[in-house]
Amino acid sequence: MGAVPVTVETGPGVPTARRRRTPVQRPDGARSLRLVAVAFGVTVVVTRLYLELTGYPQIGGGEYHLAHALWGGLLLLVGGLLALLWGNRWVHPVTAVCVGAGSGLFVDEVGKFITAHNDYFTPLAAPIIYVVFLAVLGLATLARRTQLDAPRPRAYAVAQGLTEVADGPLTPAARAALLDDLDAMAADPSRPDLAAHARAVRPLIEDAPVEPPGHRTRAARAALLRAEAVLAPRWVHRLVLAAGSALLGLLSLVGLAILVVLVAGGPDATLVLDDQALPPGTRPPLLVVASAGEAVVGALLLLAAVTLLLGRDRFGTATCRAGLVIALAGVNVALGYVDAELVVSAVVVEFVLLLGVERYRTRFVTPEALSPR
Repeated sequence: MGAVPVTVETGPGVPTARRRRTPVQRPDGARSLRLVAVAFGVTVVVTRLYLELTGYPQIGGGEYHLAHALWGGLLLLVGGLLALLWGNRWVHPVTAVCVGAGSGLFVDEVGKFITAHNDYFTPLAAPIIYVVFLAVLGLATLARRTQLDAPRPRAYAVAQGLTEVADGPLTPAARAALLDDLDAMAADPSRPDLAAHARAVRPLIEDAPVEPPGHRTRAARAALLRAEAVLAPRWVHRLVLAAGSALLGLLSLVGLAILVVLVAGGPDATLVLDDQALPPGTRPPLLVVASAGEAVVGALLLLAAVTLLLGRDRFGTATCRAGLVIALAGVNVALGYVDAELVVSAVVVEFVLLLGVERYRTRFVTPEALSPR
């Protein structure tokens, strides 16, 4: 709930609203959080792959070992200092990358911090890392849906936009956004002080120099779209999605076989997990959850592959996306406890396929894609 303004007497019967302390989201806050999540995920994946390929080297040698959690802490410090020291627009994406990469390096070693013997490979580490990643991504999603149309958020956005005026010519998009915020503030009767401020600032924005349209940028984007249309027409894009869904679906159905063994196997049934035989009759709860989840994901992805091949794009892409979201947001948490290396590879492949699905929907399925041009 937002803070309720309380009036205090500051003069002869003139009430003044008390200063508000509730936080105001930055206009680019959701984008910065998405950048943190991407930097976090990429850092963890690259770090794990690098350590696996190089045999887990130790930096320092002898008595000392410079764990990568230290480098993560250093990046977090750098990101914090940048945000505190400078106010340029470019500082925020740089800070987001430092925070994401630093957090990834730090959280990647969580196994050492939660075990008595500093066990980097403890099975609980991967689920914790993955839950942290999902939490940041979820927060970014919530931030994206936050409405920033109240007078205070618009005033903050204008104040941020004025820094771009100080730095030089505005982009056409930045100028349009500033004018929209100023018009909305000027028309809002709830804050006459901000309305007066908006009317006073608007001439400055109107007269501010504007960058010419980016012809090179538009030409490069047009060239990429033409290349995409030539190299990935609808039938090729659909076939790639169907093949990817079928392959991932078949691999995920391995979980169904494991689930059958877990449920139907007798007390003497022995499972081999990560090259290690479990004691007879052992049924790890997270293994059961991961197997059941993989079975559901496999069924959804195979259904998506069939429906895509039949030309039912809307149902096929929706089913594929549902299976991938279930895998990314839930199944992989339990799967990380079972096999940390497997979940790293699975996340990368599933995320790439999800990007392909979203691009297909944008190109061919959404109302904008189907509207005549």
